Parts: sequence; C-alpha cells; structure tokens
Amino acid sequence: MARRMLFGFVLLLASCAAGCSSLVSTRSFLNPQADFAFYKKVGLMPFRNQAEDRLAGEKVTENFMTELLIAGELEVMDPGQFNAVVAQVVRSNAPTSTLELSPSQLSQVASVAGVQGVFTGTVHDFKLIQLGGDQYPMISMTVKFIDAPTGTVAWQGSINATGGPYLPVVSIGETFTLGELSQKSCAIVVKDFYKKAYSK
Repeated sequence: MARRMLFGFVLLLASCAAGCSSLVSTRSFLNPQADFAFYKKVGLMPFRNQAEDRLAGEKVTENFMTELLIAGELEVMDPGQFNAVVAQVVRSNAPTSTLELSPSQLSQVASVAGVQGVFTGTVHDFKLIQLGGDQYPMISMTVKFIDAPTGTVAWQGSINATGGPYLPVVSIGETFTLGELSQKSCAIVVKDFYKKAYSK
C-alpha cells in the first residue's frame, strides 16, 4: 500500500513538472459568422494598460507578438509600420495604445496596411501579490481579434493567471516573475485563439 502511494506521488510530481501551469482561469468567445480562412495578414495594436505598472501594456504586447510569430499561422505586420498607418489614418500623435478606433477608421487602416484582421488587448492587472511568506505574479488581460473590414469581434479571450508553486510543500514548478507569467499567459491565449478559430 505504501509503495502504491509513493508511486502515485512520484507520478503526480512528474506530471506537474512536465505539464502543469500556474493557477489560470480562461474564457473565450468565437463568432460563428467569422470566416477565419479570410485572414492572411493581421495587425497588432499596442495593448491598452489599466494596470499600476505604466509599462505593463508594452511588456505584454511584446510577449503576445512573440507568441503570434512562434505560432506562424498568420503573417503579422511589423508593429512600427502598423502603428505608423494607424497614426496616419487617425491623424494623431497620441500613443497608439490610447487610441480607440471606430469601425470606419479600422476599415481605413486595414485598406492602407493590407491586413484583414487586427488584434487588440487590455491589460487589467500586472503586479506582484503576497501569498503566504512569498510574492507571486498576477496577470489579467482581455484580447480581441477584430474583423478589420467590418469592425466586428471575430474572437475574444480573457485570462486571469497567478504564479506560485504547483505543489507548495515541495515548491514544484514555481513562477516567480511577471515576465515569465506574461509569456505563459500570452502563449495560452494565442493557443486558445488558434484552437477555437481553426480547429474543425
């Protein structure tokens, strides 16, 4: 009996080390009318920031861009070029992350930039929280994929993630930094997008 319990515990440790994730909660919406075969080239708007860290939006946007490029299914327009097109259409020198594009402006941006869809996002939380005697990262964000010609939401996902050990007693699989949790969270969101949008 003791040997069985020990074997089960070892299996649990191995599975957590190999595939567990931080404490994560996700939800997503897929527009049944969206034709994802239409999207070949997309743009990425800098994420809006509602977190206390004033650079949270920039940090998460960079991680999200990395995950999109790793996925490699869609051509992602260079962010600098895309932001220049947005500024040209809106005729504003304000940071792109602060702009809220109307459907007509988005359609204009799409026409000039040659994109069919645009990712936008909002970072709600990006901070360290106290758990017991340690501090662990917490991230919350919402991401949308918008059909550029019409301005309708084709897909939307949200994630709330908290770092920390998967098995507190033995400190297996700890996530201590906001950078690491941001990367993991963006990877989860991008994976959900492709799974929902392209899996038949």
